[in-house]
Amino acid sequence: MTDREWGSDLAVDLLRQAGIEYVALNPGATIRGLHDSLVHAPDGAPRMVLCLHEGVAVGIAHGYAKASGRPMAVLLHDVVGLQNASMAIYNAWCDRVPMLVLGGTGPMSKARRRPWIDWIHTASAQAEAIRHYVKWDDQPHDLHSVPESFARAVGLATSSPAGPVYWCLDVDLQEERLPADLPEVSLDRFAVPTPPAARPEDLDELAERLRTARFPLFVAGHAGDTPEGFTALVELAELLAAPVLDTGPRLNFPTDHELWAAGMPDRLAEADLVVLLDVDDPLGALRGALSDVRAPAVAITPGHLRVRSWAHDYQALVPTSRHLTSDAVPALTGLLARLREDPAPSGTVAERRAGLAGCVRRTRERWRAAAETATAAGTVPVPRLLSELGRALEGRDWVLAAGTVDRAEHRLWDFTRPRQWCGHSGGGGLGYGPAASVGVALASPPGRIVVDVQGDGDLLFGPQALWTAARLGVPVLFVVHDNRAYGNTVGHARSLGATRGRSAGSEYVGSGLDQPAVDLAGLARSLGVPAWGPVRDPGHLRLALTDALATVAAGRPALIDVLTPGGPGDPEGDR
Repeated sequence: MTDREWGSDLAVDLLRQAGIEYVALNPGATIRGLHDSLVHAPDGAPRMVLCLHEGVAVGIAHGYAKASGRPMAVLLHDVVGLQNASMAIYNAWCDRVPMLVLGGTGPMSKARRRPWIDWIHTASAQAEAIRHYVKWDDQPHDLHSVPESFARAVGLATSSPAGPVYWCLDVDLQEERLPADLPEVSLDRFAVPTPPAARPEDLDELAERLRTARFPLFVAGHAGDTPEGFTALVELAELLAAPVLDTGPRLNFPTDHELWAAGMPDRLAEADLVVLLDVDDPLGALRGALSDVRAPAVAITPGHLRVRSWAHDYQALVPTSRHLTSDAVPALTGLLARLREDPAPSGTVAERRAGLAGCVRRTRERWRAAAETATAAGTVPVPRLLSELGRALEGRDWVLAAGTVDRAEHRLWDFTRPRQWCGHSGGGGLGYGPAASVGVALASPPGRIVVDVQGDGDLLFGPQALWTAARLGVPVLFVVHDNRAYGNTVGHARSLGATRGRSAGSEYVGSGLDQPAVDLAGLARSLGVPAWGPVRDPGHLRLALTDALATVAAGRPALIDVLTPGGPGDPEGDR
């Protein structure tokens, strides 16, 4: 910014230096200085993304970070905006995404406050509300402290393991004239910390164990955070003919690959060495797909460096023979170098590869055949919905920003490149999908279709994101699998009801969304998004997909509401 005059000008200049392209916000009095400086910034950069709720603003930044690997900024108005955004910030924390959450507060000077409103919306330590689930927070008290504080915020947000930081400025500081003695500041002077890396001797030992293992198995969590990690894992798996089980917070491995472990469930019990590559929930994997595996496990992760005591997001502690503190990329590249130089016995690798040949292809053919013919009276089963959607996307450049809880898309579609799947919310908070999909669209190259396979309950927690999508004109296809119920709650009630002998149908009391049913297509249209539905059969779904994809290809968002089984009064039950 060539004509810096105010404290807020300095902050916006630092955002530009940090390479921040977008700032999402819902406006308010305590961020008016920052808002004004953004409006009048040279070339309009960073670009503002106006949102109707702070949770949407954070969700957009969340999706953007996962699709690009870079942080986006969010502006939050005092304690009001901060508390509205708190669950979305927790999602970002659990999902380990870099994010600059900027807050306004005050005036901290009591003499400067307006009666009532400035008092109830000002906190002595505003960050206290979210301190347990951000990597760091700060509130500089003078303009000379701002550059160093901001540089630290950027470095901590983006260094591994990444996460959101909260950086707060008093409204008076934003509106203070810059002092004449404020030196010029370049963020280039402040290097971002390198990722933690395993010791060479530990990689030597693990490489030897991989050479001699009869059936090594990789379990991947955040290895696919970067394209480098995705590529290195594919190369290492192919070098060893070792299957890879992708736990799904990111896309770690191609779903059409012969070593994609989800496609060979009957073979995983043969593993005699399990390598956990930056897996947040190892017990979930070991008790699920790997419940029959008794092999020793080696963990590679920096995850323990971000442990807090407030929430138990650190998950269960599982037995491991070794735990290497390392980011996935340096560990994978180090193992690759060692195993290329001194490879595993070629006969062992060839035998393992031959034994696994065709397993994934045959399994996926069965899954696809079942999905293609799935039917239900008056509704479209979710597998059939995904089958029709996958067929409609063939030959197009697409990314799945958010999807079904069980990642059913991965069984039916070919995910072949890094970041083609952007994962779930991380913290399980509703309202994530629509907002994150807008963020993914902002980070995507021109011509790429962003797909959001979206539950109705999640959509109803954050429909305001549709307005921002329409305002920006982003190519997002929202496909809602609409069972007109909180399906997860229905499942719990049904299980408990069976134990307690409750009458059939009572599981929908307090969980059904049918009285009245929400007109989701009408809701989308009211927010500026062209919409179709409710769709009740596969034939009409194909027609709606044709029209909606034409809309998206023209650079506009579109929504299709598809009725799926499992809602109140559905004779087919919860599927």
